[in-house]
Amino acid sequence: MKPEPERIFIGRQREIDALYSALESAIAGQPRVVLLAGEPGIGKTRTAQEIAAHAGRREVLALWGRCPEDSGAPPYWPWLQLLRRYVALHGRQVLAETSGAAAAHLAALDPELAGWLPDCAPLPVESDPARSRFRLFDAVAGFWRRAAARQPLLLVTDDLHRADVPSLRLLEFVMANVDGSRLMVLGTYRDAEVSRQHPLSDTLAELHRNASVQRFLLGGFSLAETACFVASATGVASPELAAALHDQTAGHPLFLAELARDLRQASGSGAAKPGSGWSVVPRGVREVIGARVNRLTPRCVEVLQTAAVFGREFSSELLCRVLAAVSEDAVMATIEEARTASLIDQSAESGSYQFAHALVRDALYDELPARRRAALHQQVGAAFEAHYQGDLSACWSTLAHHYHAAGPAGDAAKAIEYASRAAERAQAMHAHEEAARHYLRACSALPAGPGTDAQRCRLLLGLGYAQNSAGASALATATFGDAAACARRLGDSSLLTHAAIGVADAQWRLGVDGSQAVLLIREALAQLAPADSLARSSLLSALCQALLFANQPAEAETAFREAVAIARQLGDSLVLFRALCAILPGRWYPEQLALRIDAAREAVELAGHAGHPSHESAYLSGWHVGDLMEIGDTVAATTTARFHLSTAQRQREPFNEAAALAALSMIATHEGRFADAEPLAVQALRCGTRFDRANAAGIFGVQMFTLRRHQGRLRELAPVLKQFRDQDSRGATWRPGLAILHCELGSHDEAQEIFETLAVSRFAGLAHDAIRIASIAYLAEVCVWLDDGERAPTLYELLAPHAGRNIVFGAHTASFGAADRLLGMLATTLERWDVARAHFEQAVVFDQQTGGRPWLVHSRCAFATMLIRRALGDDLERAQPLLDAALDEARKLGMRGLEETLVALQRQAAAGDARAAPVAGLSSREVQVLRLVAAGKTNQEIATALFRSPNTVASHVRNILGKTQAANRAEASAFAVRHGLMAPK
Repeated sequence: MKPEPERIFIGRQREIDALYSALESAIAGQPRVVLLAGEPGIGKTRTAQEIAAHAGRREVLALWGRCPEDSGAPPYWPWLQLLRRYVALHGRQVLAETSGAAAAHLAALDPELAGWLPDCAPLPVESDPARSRFRLFDAVAGFWRRAAARQPLLLVTDDLHRADVPSLRLLEFVMANVDGSRLMVLGTYRDAEVSRQHPLSDTLAELHRNASVQRFLLGGFSLAETACFVASATGVASPELAAALHDQTAGHPLFLAELARDLRQASGSGAAKPGSGWSVVPRGVREVIGARVNRLTPRCVEVLQTAAVFGREFSSELLCRVLAAVSEDAVMATIEEARTASLIDQSAESGSYQFAHALVRDALYDELPARRRAALHQQVGAAFEAHYQGDLSACWSTLAHHYHAAGPAGDAAKAIEYASRAAERAQAMHAHEEAARHYLRACSALPAGPGTDAQRCRLLLGLGYAQNSAGASALATATFGDAAACARRLGDSSLLTHAAIGVADAQWRLGVDGSQAVLLIREALAQLAPADSLARSSLLSALCQALLFANQPAEAETAFREAVAIARQLGDSLVLFRALCAILPGRWYPEQLALRIDAAREAVELAGHAGHPSHESAYLSGWHVGDLMEIGDTVAATTTARFHLSTAQRQREPFNEAAALAALSMIATHEGRFADAEPLAVQALRCGTRFDRANAAGIFGVQMFTLRRHQGRLRELAPVLKQFRDQDSRGATWRPGLAILHCELGSHDEAQEIFETLAVSRFAGLAHDAIRIASIAYLAEVCVWLDDGERAPTLYELLAPHAGRNIVFGAHTASFGAADRLLGMLATTLERWDVARAHFEQAVVFDQQTGGRPWLVHSRCAFATMLIRRALGDDLERAQPLLDAALDEARKLGMRGLEETLVALQRQAAAGDARAAPVAGLSSREVQVLRLVAAGKTNQEIATALFRSPNTVASHVRNILGKTQAANRAEASAFAVRHGLMAPK
C-alpha cells in the first residue's frame, strides 16, 4: 500500500479569494464574519484550515473553537476553547492587560482560567438576569477587542449547527460590539440541519443586521478540480480516471478521498488505473465511513464504538477504565490501528484522541444497539466520577449528559442530581437556555407520584426561573403554575410563595394581564404564617405590580401601603426600597401620580444612604423621570436623568444608560432643543441596541416621530410607520401614530379607517399599560381632525384625569405637552366654548412654566383656532396676538409645517369673513356645511370635501335645519342666500 500523500489544498478559489479579502479588511480594523455552509464532508473545515494557515503567514493569530457533538459540554464551550487557547499562548502580563476589568467575569465563566488571570474582587450579585448576562457578554467582547488591539485575530468556530444557544447569543453580541477591531470570525455549519426553527437561524439573521457578513455554500469539485485532487491523491494524472471519479461522486471531496484511498490500496506499489475502486458511488457519507470501518478488526471496532460514546474527543485513560476487561496494551494497539486507518488523530492534550471527522464518530455511535449504548453511557459516567472524585464541578454537564443518556435502566437519582447541578452551574454562568435544558432533563428523570412532589416543585421553580431569564416568559408562566400545583398538594407555603412571585415576574416581563398572578399571590398570602413578615412584604410587593397590570389600581395601592408598612417594621432598608419601587411602573394611573413621586423620592434617598446597588436606584429613576415630566417639573426631571446617566455610565449599565439618554432626548425635544434631541436619541438607540434591540428601536421610533412632526417632516417616516403597522403585534401600538400621520398628510379615508377600528366599544381595546395615555392623546387629535363629535365625549372623559399635567409616552420616551391643549381641542369639537377656553388658558400657562416651547406654539395655535371658529365678540382680535406669538416662536424653532398653518390662520382672522358674524347661532363649521348644502352637494360629497365622516356631516345638517327652522335642505339653502352666507346663483 502506498503511503498517504501530502495534503494540498485544491479548488475553492472564489471562496478563498473572498476569505483572503475579508481577512485583509479585518486586519485594517473592519471586523468580518464569514460563514461556510454545506453538507457533511464537503470541505468546510478543510477550507477553514487553509485560511487559518494563511492568517499565520499574515501574522494573524488564528484560534479554534469546536462546538461539541453531544450535549455533555459546558455552556459556551467553543468560546471557552478560544479563551483557553489564547491564555495558553500568552504570559500573565499580557493576560492582565488584555483581561482588564473583564478578569472577574472570565474567571467566573471558566474556573480553569482563574489561575492565569490577575486577582480580582468577587462579582456583585445582580437581581436582573438580563443585566447579569450583559455584563458577562460585555466582558468577553471587551477581552477580544483588547486582544485584537495587540494582534489581529481569526476566531474559527467549527460546527455552529451544534452550538448551544448561549454560545450563539454571545457570538451575536461580540460581533455587534467590536467596531474598529482587527477581528474576523469564521464559522462553519451544515446548512441542511438549520431549519427556520433552529437557533442558528436567528443568529444568522442577527449577524446580518449587526456585522459585515459573507456566507458561502460549498459544493462539489468541478471536473478540473477533481482531476487535480485525483492526481494529488493517487499519483495518476489521468483525465479518464478523473472523469470517471467525478461522474461517480459529483466532485464530493470525502467520496473522492475514499475512492482514491481504495485505488491506492488496489494498485499496491503500481499506479492506479481507471475503473479501480468502487464501481458505484456510495449512497451517503455514512456508507463511505462504514466501508472504512469494515476493514478494521472486530476488537478495534468495539473500542472505537466505546470511544464514540465519549464524544468527538476521548481520553485513553478513561477509555481503559470503561474497557476494564481489555488490557491497556490491547486498547492502545486498537487505537494505533484506527490511527493508521486515518479514523482518529492524536489531540494536542497528552493522552487524548479525537475522531478524524465528526461523521466518523456519529457513524460508530449510531451503530450501537440502544441497550448497549445506554449501558456504555452509564459506564462512562462512572468513569468520570472515579477520575474526578475530588472535584466533580468541572464535569457536571458531562455527568448529566451520560446519566441522562443511560435512560430508565440507569441511575435515575444520579441523572437528576447531576442535571440539577449542571443547571445551577449554567445559571451561574448566565447560560439560561442551557440551565432550562438541564432542568427539563432532571424533571423527565424524576419518577411520577406524590412522593416526589417536593423535589419536582423545586426543579420546576429552577426551570421557571431559567426560562424567564432566557426570555421565554410565557413558558415560565406555565412552569411556575405547575410548581404552584405541586406546592399546593404539599401544603408548602414557602414553595407556593416562590411560585406565585415567579408567575408575577414572568407576567410582568410579558406585560400581560396580571390576574392569574393576583389569584396565586393571594392564595400564597392566605397560607403564609403571620410571623413570616419578610415573605409577606415580598408577596405584597409582587401583588402590587400584578394588580397594576390587572387594571386594579386601588387594590394595588392597598397592597403597596401594606408592603411598605411591613418593610418599615422589619427595619430592612433593601426590603423597604423594593417595596417602595413596586408602585412605580403604574404610570398609566393618573390618580396615583403623587403617591408614585413620594415613593420614588424616598427610595432614591434610601438608596443613597444605604448604599444599595446603583442599578437599583437607576431603575427607579427611569420611572421617576416620567412622573416628574408629567407634573411639569422639567428641571427636576433633567437633574434625575443626568444622575441616571452618570450612574449608568460609571457602572457600565447600557440599559440604564440608554434610558437616561432617551429621557434627555425627550426633554430636549420638549424644550425645543431639536439639534440636541436627535443626537441624544441616536445615542440612546445605539446603546439600547446592545441590550434590547426591539425596545430601543421602539423608543427611537417614537422620539423621531415626535421630533419630525415638530419639524414638519413626518412624510419622511411614512414608509417606516406603514411597515410597523403591517407587522401585526407591533402594529397595534403604532396605529394611533399612523392615524396622526394620515391626518398630517391629508389622507382622510385612511385616518378614518384606523380611527373607527380603535374606537370600538368606547376605545376598550386600548391596553392599560405605559403607552395607553399616549394612544389616547394621538386619538384625541385624530378625533378633532375628523370633527367626530360622536367620539369626542369619550376621549374627553379618558383625558380629563390628566388635566393640569403633561402627557408623557412611557417612562422616558416622549412628552406631548399639556393635556389641557387636547382637552380644549375636544371641547372645541363639541362646541363647549367656555370649557375649551378654560383648558387653552391653562395649557398656555402650563407649557410656559414647563419650558415646552414647541407645545406652547401648538397650544396657542389651537386656542386661536377655537376663537376663530367661535368668532364671538372680540374673538378674532384675541386670536391675532396668539397667532403672532406662535408664529414667531415656530420660526425660531424651525417648525415649518405649523408655520404654514399659522400664516393661514392669521389671514383668516384678519379677513373677518362671514364666520365673524354668526347667524342663528350657527358655528363656523355649520356655516361651511350650509354653503355646500346650498351648492347642491350630498352628505357624502360634503364629507369628502371637508375630510369629515358622513355621520358627522349628517349631524351638522340636522343642527343647521333646527337652528334655521328649515324644513328641508332647499329651505336651508334659501336661508343661506337671504343672510348673505353665499352669493345667490
